[in-house]
Amino acid sequence: MTRAEKRAAKIADERINRAYMATCAGIQINIMEIGNVFKYGRLIIAEGADDESLRRRIRSYVETIRQN
Repeated sequence: MTRAEKRAAKIADERINRAYMATCAGIQINIMEIGNVFKYGRLIIAEGADDESLRRRIRSYVETIRQN
């Protein structure tokens, strides 16, 4: 992985983390599902989604895997 690819991956992960924390804080999910949330977020970002769309779609995904 090149430096540019690592930087892009880090930026994507930061966007996903912000979106998750903004909309899903307090929702319990299985610890094993966190990787799937990030994988889904990367797919959304690859489609060119803006931050608002990313937040909505991650929240929708988390609702399908929530534990509480």
